[in-house]
Amino acid sequence: MPESLHAIRLFYAAYFAAMGLILPYFPVYLSSLGLSAAMVGVVAGLLTLAKLIAPPFAGLWLDKKQLPVGGFIAVASLAAAICMATTGWLSSSIVALAIGVFVFGMLYAAILPLADSISIHLSEMELSDYGRLRVWGSLGFIAASGLGGWILAPLQIGLFPFLLAGLMLFMAMAGKWFPAMAAPSSEEVTYAFDLRLYGLFVLAFLMQASHGAYYGFFSLYLLDHGFVGWQVGGLWVIGVLAEVVLMWMASAWVQKALFIPVMSACLILASLRWLGLAMSTELFVLVALQLLHAASFAAFHISAVTHVRKWAPANRHASAQGWYSAAGFGLGSTVGIMGCGIIVQTAGFSAAFLVCAVIALCGLIPLKWMVKTSD
Repeated sequence: MPESLHAIRLFYAAYFAAMGLILPYFPVYLSSLGLSAAMVGVVAGLLTLAKLIAPPFAGLWLDKKQLPVGGFIAVASLAAAICMATTGWLSSSIVALAIGVFVFGMLYAAILPLADSISIHLSEMELSDYGRLRVWGSLGFIAASGLGGWILAPLQIGLFPFLLAGLMLFMAMAGKWFPAMAAPSSEEVTYAFDLRLYGLFVLAFLMQASHGAYYGFFSLYLLDHGFVGWQVGGLWVIGVLAEVVLMWMASAWVQKALFIPVMSACLILASLRWLGLAMSTELFVLVALQLLHAASFAAFHISAVTHVRKWAPANRHASAQGWYSAAGFGLGSTVGIMGCGIIVQTAGFSAAFLVCAVIALCGLIPLKWMVKTSD
């Protein structure tokens, strides 16, 4: 079992290190291939589209076939490495490049919810702590974000697909050592989701949509108010460090805590966070608000994945985690960022954060419905 836990830690570190490279440098790499700004947006957007499609259908397929999750992660990661490593050769045809990027995105998006499902299962069995496994992803993200600019200087951006492919290979190696999961007994087989799961999917959508102004425009907002690059980067790091501390120190408590109070607190604190960003750009205020990332992301996510597994039938754990990922990180993030882009264009940054504050509070509506459903 220690080997399996190390494998999960390695997987999370490599997965989120890859994300730490993709978010800032993938558009730069596409531009270096000669794509116009419009085509960069289209091709990069395929990764977001993949987040909507891949997780639930990969989970459904694995649940139906009862295939080993670790083996699927290993094969999918290896295939993703091949897709990414060949993007330079595919760039002579925009259609071929788009197909290659989309296939990569499907493979990359499909595997994270599966790893989360295993990690939560091990946490339930008290063999490990979900937060202390998942925190390695946050550390990988910080490392990649910090080192990426140094490694991928403008003259070296051609290394991007090979660095990313290398991280995919680490994920493939980790997948081979994932623990095997016992198949559900015949008494546990059912196909209906608990109604509370649907409420949780709506919650995930609203919470991630409320992050639209933050993920899409926080850096531009700060630059517009006179902050310089290192200050912007430092504020992002503070948010991730707050996430790391909560995952390391309080994950077990969040998993055991009552769902409704935890989620209510997360939604209210998220709303206060966005309201504060709309009203002030004073440095001490921004630092304090960044600490709330521990609630708006970390605590929310830990409680959500815990209860997705708790409420899903034993034979549908993978597909349930996939639907959670698609609803939040796929659809919610997409709608939130796109919608906030329109608001920023027409009414400014502060208006976008104000709308996000309202969206977070709207999460209390499905939460109230879930209370009635569980009665």
